[in-house]
Amino acid sequence: MALDLTILSKEARATFIKDGEKFGSEDTLDQANQTLNAYLTHGPKLAAFGFAPEDAAELKDARDLLIEAGVGREAKRTNKKVDTAAHATAMRDGQGIRLRARSVLAGSKRALLLAGQGGAVQKIVVLLDQESVAADDAEGLAKQLDALRAALKEPAVADAAKSRGGPQATLDLESRAQALRDAAKAKAQPRGTPVETETLDLIDGIIVSLARTAREAADAAARELGESAIATEFELSALYKRRAKKDDEAPAQGS
Repeated sequence: MALDLTILSKEARATFIKDGEKFGSEDTLDQANQTLNAYLTHGPKLAAFGFAPEDAAELKDARDLLIEAGVGREAKRTNKKVDTAAHATAMRDGQGIRLRARSVLAGSKRALLLAGQGGAVQKIVVLLDQESVAADDAEGLAKQLDALRAALKEPAVADAAKSRGGPQATLDLESRAQALRDAAKAKAQPRGTPVETETLDLIDGIIVSLARTAREAADAAARELGESAIATEFELSALYKRRAKKDDEAPAQGS
């Protein structure tokens, strides 16, 4: 029976959509093809390890739905995934500079205390207590970065932090806050209708779920049967190829 997206439970839809938002449809299409090709060779060996023929049929149906939606032919249909990735990167970088700036401020308190700047110390303590948890939205996190930057620009604090990473943290706080606001704005721009976007996310999530299940079954089969090639052919390399490429391009530590 062909895959019917309308009969999925509310919980299943939400789970698949959340997963699908993290991946581009072209990547999930490539992964579906890779997994299905591996299944042609090793499929019968996976049934006893958790990946049944009906799972493979569902994966094929989901793959076909992506093709019918134009994935692979219309790059514009995956543009929203680029925006999602940019948003995730901005959030990660924003959280990173937030932690660094908090550390710089915390490290400056003793110097401020020794300099008789008790008022500045108290302001830092209050700020760090109030902003102890990172905001989980872009604008909220950007505002937290703004508050940290304002604290670091106070003359007494700036002087105490100048040899403790303060100047660079101040610059990075400003750029990361702007990146967060830019990413939020880009993500908010419509990319096709909401229904089309959600449907692609749903199909992507189904493919990711099935590819992962096949991979787990292949790992177990490879260990028990002593056939390492099974696990190799079911790798999730298509899903993570862009991340792997970024890792390969990153400079080695100390270079």
